Amino acid sequence: MPAAFPAYSSLCSFVLSLALSIPAWPAPAEGTMTPAEWSADLDVVRDGFLGRDRSYAPAARAEAERRLEALRARVGALDEVEIAGELARIAALSANAHTRAYLLRNRGYWRRYPLRLWRFADGWRVVAAQGDAEALLGGRVTHVAGRPVDEAFARLRPLFAGNDGWAQYMGSYTLSSADALHAAGLVDLDGDAEFRVEQGDGERSLTLAPSRFERRESPEESWWYLSSAHPAAGMPWRHALAGVTLPESLRGAVVDYRFRRCADDVIYVQFNRAADTPDGATLATWSQRLLGEIARRPPRRLVFDLRFNTGGDLTKARPLVDALAASPLGRQRGAIVVLSDVTTFSAGITPLAVLRGTSQAVVVGRPPGDGSDFWAEGGNVVLPHSRLVLHYADGLHSYSGRARALGLQEHLPLGLSVPDLAPDVSVAWHWSDYAAGRDPDVVAALGAPLQCDADATPAR
Repeated sequence: MPAAFPAYSSLCSFVLSLALSIPAWPAPAEGTMTPAEWSADLDVVRDGFLGRDRSYAPAARAEAERRLEALRARVGALDEVEIAGELARIAALSANAHTRAYLLRNRGYWRRYPLRLWRFADGWRVVAAQGDAEALLGGRVTHVAGRPVDEAFARLRPLFAGNDGWAQYMGSYTLSSADALHAAGLVDLDGDAEFRVEQGDGERSLTLAPSRFERRESPEESWWYLSSAHPAAGMPWRHALAGVTLPESLRGAVVDYRFRRCADDVIYVQFNRAADTPDGATLATWSQRLLGEIARRPPRRLVFDLRFNTGGDLTKARPLVDALAASPLGRQRGAIVVLSDVTTFSAGITPLAVLRGTSQAVVVGRPPGDGSDFWAEGGNVVLPHSRLVLHYADGLHSYSGRARALGLQEHLPLGLSVPDLAPDVSVAWHWSDYAAGRDPDVVAALGAPLQCDADATPAR
C-alpha cells in the first residue's frame, strides 16, 4: 500500500503547502494555539480552500462562508478539537465526499479507541481490538458514549459529506474516535467513552480511554481490519475472525491487484487500488498479464471485485477496463460480474461505470460510495499553524450523461451515460456471513463460493 493516497487523477494533482517549517500539530488536548493563529488559519480556509473548491452549490457556499466567520468569532471559546470539527462540517456542506478535512482516514489527527468497527446489514460490530477492548470482539454495538449507536452516528454524520454508503464507511472511523465524539458533543475532551455491546452470552460494557496519540501522515482504511491477513490487523490487534478460513476477497486484502483461476472456469480479479504497487508489477504490466491469461484460456465467467477499491488514478486502469468491455466476455450478458460495495469510491467507481455503460457486465453487491456525478481532483491545503489538511475538489466527473450547465466541462470526458450505479443484484452482507467466512456477493453471482488455485500473477 502506498505511503499516501495519490490524487484521484495524477494529471492535475498538486499540494498547496504553507509555512512548512512550523512544527506539527500537537496532541489535540494540548491546546497550544492562540486565537490569532487560528484566525490566520481560517484566512487560508477562506481563500485557499473555499476559494478553490468548485463543488459547493451557491446556497451551500454562502452558508459555509457564514459559518466560517461565525467560527472565527468563537475560536477563543472552543478547544482545538471543536474547531477542527466545525471545519470538517463546513467542508461537508459541499455535499461532495472528496471535499473534506483529513482527520481520520487520509491522515491521523484525531485520537482513536483501541477497537475497529464495521457496519453490517444487521448492525455495527467490533471486528478488531487490542488490550482491554478485546473483551468486546464480535459484539454488536448497541451504545456509544451512553447513546444508542444510531443516535451517536447521526450526531457524527455532519462531519463528512457523501451518500449514505460513504457516510456509513466514515462512521467506522468517527464512532471509534474520541475526538470525533468530542467534536459532536458526545464526550468530554479527555475522550473516555462507554461502549456497550451484545454478545452471545449477554451484554457487556466497557469504558475505554483513547489510545496514545500518534499523528499519522499516511492513510488507513477501515476495511483493512476486516481481514486478519492484512498487516494492519496484525499484532497487537486481535481479530474477530481468528481461526476462521477467510473468503478469497479477504485473503487477498494485502495486495492492490491480483487474479486467480478458480473452479467452474472462473477467473477472479481483485482490484483494490488504481495505483502502481511500489514493490511489484505496475498496473499496466499486470493488466497485460491478465489479458494474456484470458486470451490464452478464455474463462466462462470473470468476477471483477471492486468492493475495497477506494480510488487512485483512473487513467491507470482505463486500458484494462476498456479491453474487458470490448472482449467477448464483455459482449455476453453476465459473463463479467462486477462486485461493488460502499467502499467502491473515487477512481474505484470509474471501472464500475465503464463496465456498466459499455459492456454487458452484471453488477452485484451494494451501491458504491458515490454517485455517477461528483467533483474530485483539486489538491490539499495545509493550514499553517494547526497543520490541519483540507482537500478541495475542482474537477467534475460526470458519468451519468445528464445535461450540465453551459460551459461546465468534465475533467476527463469518458463519453458515458450511466445514470444509476445501483447493483443489478442487491445483496445484504450480514454478520453471520462474515463470522462464518462466507462471501454472499460471490454466491449470489456464481451460485457457489470461489474455489481458486494459486495466484496466476501476484501483485507483489
